[in-house]
Amino acid sequence: MPKAKQYVDQSMSNMQTALDTLQQALNSAEKSENKTKIQQAINSLNSAHQNLAGYQD
Repeated sequence: MPKAKQYVDQSMSNMQTALDTLQQALNSAEKSENKTKIQQAINSLNSAHQNLAGYQD
């Protein structure tokens, strides 16, 4: 059975993919309110990514 660290690492990889995709969406968004929503999602994911980055197994 995989250790928790493996799940954390996989989650961080998935978050990076999501961040890349959200950045593309931000670059393509036209409405200011949509840009704000996407930026908020990016900020939230960055925060989660930073929290997980310190995970030690």
